[in-house]
Amino acid sequence: MAALMLIGAVVFTRAAVKGVTYGLQHIEVGSEQLPGEAAAEDQADEDSAGPYPQEPDSEDNLQVERTEEILGEEARKKELHIEVMENRPGELVFQVPMDDFIDSFNGLYWADKGERYLLPSLQWRSYVYDTSIHSNHKTCRYHYSRDESILPLPTITVYAPSNADYIQEITVNYDAHSSFEQMYTIYEELCYYTLKVMFPDLLDNRIRELYTTLNRLAFEHDTNMKYTAESVPCALYYRDNIGMYPYFAWGEDVHLCIIPVTQARIEEMRNKGVEIIEF
Repeated sequence: MAALMLIGAVVFTRAAVKGVTYGLQHIEVGSEQLPGEAAAEDQADEDSAGPYPQEPDSEDNLQVERTEEILGEEARKKELHIEVMENRPGELVFQVPMDDFIDSFNGLYWADKGERYLLPSLQWRSYVYDTSIHSNHKTCRYHYSRDESILPLPTITVYAPSNADYIQEITVNYDAHSSFEQMYTIYEELCYYTLKVMFPDLLDNRIRELYTTLNRLAFEHDTNMKYTAESVPCALYYRDNIGMYPYFAWGEDVHLCIIPVTQARIEEMRNKGVEIIEF
């Protein structure tokens, strides 16, 4: 796996810990889990179980083989036509199925790397909450790590309404408490392909400039306020109906967040003191 080869011998194992993440109201844990592992609430709440991975059983070996088979399947480029709508009262969504986002990401990644990066949504860890960051309604939270045995590996999270196959929010996540430079390289790569999906007409240099700026702002405006529905980011960058902002709370991951916006939502954020930048 091209990106993961950067990591070398840095390997960790997971110890699952139950708990509420990001200030969301947790009501149940989704059933889509990797074989042989307990459900985990969030990477930031997990401790290392030791310096070496456990011996996988036969079921784990089959899962690894199937995963490698899926990631090795050719992915064609798929440009999305992203529209924004109100799904439930006060809940803005991208009218894009989660697996279309995954397919588009993988198509771009395959063109450059000759492999997929993301598995289908059914193989992401999933959780259900009463509310989420941008919705007062029941929400599914999907979380993906390319290799769950590597704790500081950057991840992608997708929030989706429980009643429809749309997207509320996408976050690309980086463990800033990791001292491994290779991890930040992978994080920037995930930022690049995620933004390329959302803004396919932007030049590559402009995309890199955007995520570099957003990530710099995240570190410059770090806060002790956890990432919740009450969080106020320092800035919102937007184009058409797609908005982006950085957020970094102490003890949590750095987040590059992508949300649907309308003019009313933009003004709401401006009134909270968020700097608004149209690009």
